[in-house]
Amino acid sequence: MEHRPGRRRGIAAIVLLVLGAVILGGVTVAKAVDPPARYSEGRQAGWTMTPTYTNGESIYLEPVAKGKLRRGDVVLASVPWSLQKTQMNRVVAVGGDRIRYKPSSKVAGQYRLVLNGAPLDEPYLEDWKHPSGVAFDVTVPKGYVFLMADNRMNSDGSQYPNNGPVPVGKVTAKVVSYPMAKLAVWGQLAGVLVMLIGAALAAVARRARGRARAAAATAAPAAPAVAAAVPAPSGGEAQAPVAPGGRADVSS
Repeated sequence: MEHRPGRRRGIAAIVLLVLGAVILGGVTVAKAVDPPARYSEGRQAGWTMTPTYTNGESIYLEPVAKGKLRRGDVVLASVPWSLQKTQMNRVVAVGGDRIRYKPSSKVAGQYRLVLNGAPLDEPYLEDWKHPSGVAFDVTVPKGYVFLMADNRMNSDGSQYPNNGPVPVGKVTAKVVSYPMAKLAVWGQLAGVLVMLIGAALAAVARRARGRARAAAATAAPAAPAVAAAVPAPSGGEAQAPVAPGGRADVSS
C-alpha cells in the first residue's frame, strides 16, 4: 500500500474527535435523563458553604422526611438572617444537644466546637482554627436545629445571639450527594480533552500532507540520455555513431 504522509495521524484524529463528541453527548443525555424523580436540581448562591459548595455549583435536593434531620446534613432553610428566600447551611446540632464554643481555649490541640461535652470533628471546614467567629453556649430546644455555614468567618448562622436555633419546619429541603453530578463534570472535561487532542493531531496531519505535496512539486525528474544513431545510406550498411572530434571508420 502506498504510504501517504500524515495518514495515520489523520485517522487517529478522526477517531478521537468522534470519541470526544460521543462522550460529551452521552454525558449530557445521561445527566438530563438519569436523576431520580425525587431529586430537584438547583444552584448554590454565594460563598457561604465554601469549600464544600462554591458559588454557582449545581446541587441536588430532596424533600426532608419528618424527624430525619441529622447532624452534618446540608440543608436549605428559611432563616431569619438571610435576605434570600432560603439559604444553604449545615445542621451542627439537633434538639436536645448542647453546643458551645470558646475562642480563647483549645480542645485536643485544636479550636473546635464542643457538642455534648466532646470536641466536634468537622473535616468539611476550610480552616480548623476558625470554627466560629464568636463564643456561644446553646442548648437546642426540641423541634429546632442549630445551623452554621461551612465558611464560618464569612457567613451568618445560629451561633450569633440575634439568630439562634431554627425551627425544623423552616428547613425546606436536604442537599444530597448525587454521583452523576460530579461524574458529569469529569465526563465533560474528558470529552473536551479528547476532542482537543484530536484537533491537534488533525493539524499535524494536515501539515505533514502539505509538506509532502510541496516536496513533490519541487522535485523535477531527470530526463534519460539517448544516443543518436547515424542513419545508414540508402542501400548500404549502417554506420557507427561518430564521437565528437573523431572520425567514422568506412569500409573500403
